[in-house]
Amino acid sequence: MQPNLDALNAALATVHDPEIHRPITELGMLKSVEADANGVVKVGVYLTVSGCPMRDTITDRVTAAV
Repeated sequence: MQPNLDALNAALATVHDPEIHRPITELGMLKSVEADANGVVKVGVYLTVSGCPMRDTITDRVTAAV
């Protein structure tokens, strides 16, 4: 079953950047959201800086939300 993109975007809107404390969707950090018929979801996120020290935290938060 393919996940609903509106539901995925709503879930991602709950993910806050750990340093700026605002949703990644409001900050323009959400690059892409793809879901296939098998239920596999791929999320692309722009990081605030190259080598972002919060990369793992953001990844964990996005994974948990999706």
